[in-house]
Amino acid sequence: MDWRRFFESRRKLWAAAGLWGGILLIAFDVYAAVVTYIPEYAVRNDFRLAYGAALDTEHNSYGHLYDLAAQKAAVEGLGPGFYWSAFLNPPPLVWLVTPFTALPFNVAIVLWSLVIFGALALTWYLVAPGSALTRVAFGAMWLGLFPVAFGLMVGQPVALVAIAVAGCWWLAERDRPGLAGLALSLVAVKPQLALFVPLCLVVAGHARVFGAWLLASLLIGLVSLALLGHDGLLRYRDALALASGWSITRGYAVSGLIGTGPQLYVAQALALGGAVAAAWRWRHTGTAVPIAAGITASLLFTPYVGFQDFAMLVVAGWLVLRAQPSTAQVVILVIGFCLLEVALLVLAVPILIAEVVLLASLIFYGPRRAIRDSALSDPNASLKPSGNTPLAPSVRN
Repeated sequence: MDWRRFFESRRKLWAAAGLWGGILLIAFDVYAAVVTYIPEYAVRNDFRLAYGAALDTEHNSYGHLYDLAAQKAAVEGLGPGFYWSAFLNPPPLVWLVTPFTALPFNVAIVLWSLVIFGALALTWYLVAPGSALTRVAFGAMWLGLFPVAFGLMVGQPVALVAIAVAGCWWLAERDRPGLAGLALSLVAVKPQLALFVPLCLVVAGHARVFGAWLLASLLIGLVSLALLGHDGLLRYRDALALASGWSITRGYAVSGLIGTGPQLYVAQALALGGAVAAAWRWRHTGTAVPIAAGITASLLFTPYVGFQDFAMLVVAGWLVLRAQPSTAQVVILVIGFCLLEVALLVLAVPILIAEVVLLASLIFYGPRRAIRDSALSDPNASLKPSGNTPLAPSVRN
């Protein structure tokens, strides 16, 4: 039996099943939000940390942004019951949050949640593949997946990184490399989640996207350094050094599994090498797979991975689906989605294995095999991709 044709002939059935599954997941997430996360926002919602950090810069200047005592005072000053923990994101996130400090915190947190939800919705709109029913199913599964919903419930900026990457892909595929690079620079709010995406793009032949990202990122970096100053930079270094020892920041990272030291450096080198190899394999064939490889390798490389950060893997999966994946890759993505939903139960090891297998598949399964398999599944398809497909030569940017 040709299993690929069997499943492809029942796409509407799978889409309907995915839609109902996503609705059920959303219902559970809404229940969790109402019962736990909304009532306990003063303790659980991380927006309080960014809001407090922005207030800190207004009262004490950016040189004290990573002054932990000043952070603590700002957060606890929001009212009784507010719990402080260190704010470690780069300054660009504070720039985004600063306008919200003109509003009372209870109003600001609602508006921030709407911004995060809007970023999630726009990411889905730009990247999710398939027919209308399939896209709706993907949307329900996207919002229902607990790491994604958790990020929304706790006000994490992961969705902003997701929309930055999604916007980059969408603009690059429409021959807007400059704007694509500018969109990608928004990952500066949490750069470890897409650290290798620019590298993969330039290796894959998209130098103009990389150049625009580099110029924008240099400007962001220079402004950040100027605002922080020497003392502020030293405080940031000390805060990051302190956080590197926290188990909560490494629970889903490779470093949490194998520890720090030479073995971690070897693992990081392998992740970097895998990203470059995948990007080179898919050079001049669009930006979807290089971006997906960059996301996957970044999560394998960084020593700081939170549960909510796995939302980025869904974006990577959608991009892989746009590049005529093999049957094995589709199976990897389905298994990976299931693992992400139960990540709190299975913990890091199965997810890390799935990430490694996905990255390896992007190296092994190149664009020529994708074209060949597409032709085998559809005898009427041309072996030469059209200019609108993700496998078409994309040397224009």
